[in-house]
Amino acid sequence: MEGGGSKGAARLERRGKAAPGGRVSDVLLYLVRLSDICGVDLGKAALRKVELNAIKYHFHVKCNGQIY
Repeated sequence: MEGGGSKGAARLERRGKAAPGGRVSDVLLYLVRLSDICGVDLGKAALRKVELNAIKYHFHVKCNGQIY
């Protein structure tokens, strides 16, 4: 895990609980499958949401030379 979260993950594993990475990956796989079934281009939808949030919350994100 990044961001210093590995200590927390190790604590969860010692307690016999599922590692957060496993849970997060389950959610990701579910979303990818759901978007496929619904015909949603997940990449385009996510970029559009970033654009809408930038307008709504007045911030800009620069990625690959483009400002969102």
